[in-house]
Amino acid sequence: MKRLLILCSVLLAATAEAGQEWELISVTRGPTWEVYEAKGALKQNGKVLEGVLKDKTDGKADYQIRIELHGGRAEATFRFISEHDEGTTLTGIYKKTAKPTKTHCPEQIQLMNAFQYIGLARDTCEP
Repeated sequence: MKRLLILCSVLLAATAEAGQEWELISVTRGPTWEVYEAKGALKQNGKVLEGVLKDKTDGKADYQIRIELHGGRAEATFRFISEHDEGTTLTGIYKKTAKPTKTHCPEQIQLMNAFQYIGLARDTCEP
C-alpha cells in the first residue's frame, strides 16, 4: 500500500510539472502583418502561467511567455527566443468557463499592446 501511495505521488507530481497544453496565436504589425501559431505546456504556479511554446510550422521552441492572472485581467511578458529580445509587455483579459466538465474546460487569455495581439486558449481538462 505504501508503494502504491508513493507511485501515485510521483505520477501526480510529474503531471503538475508537465503543465497544461495551450495554443497561441500572435499577430504583429511591422512592415507587413505577421501571424504565428504555437502550442505547448504552460506551468501554473499560483496566479502565474509560464513556459516556452513550440511553433506549429517548424516545431522549434521559440515563444517564451509569462502571464500573471489577476481575476479577469492578465498581464504578460512575451518574447521571441530566436530574436534574442528582452520581450514586450501586454495586458488583457482572462476567461474561464463557469461550469467546466471532465472533458470541457475552456480557458482564454487575450493580450494586446500597441503593435501586437496574442490569443491563448485551452479547451481540455487535465486527466
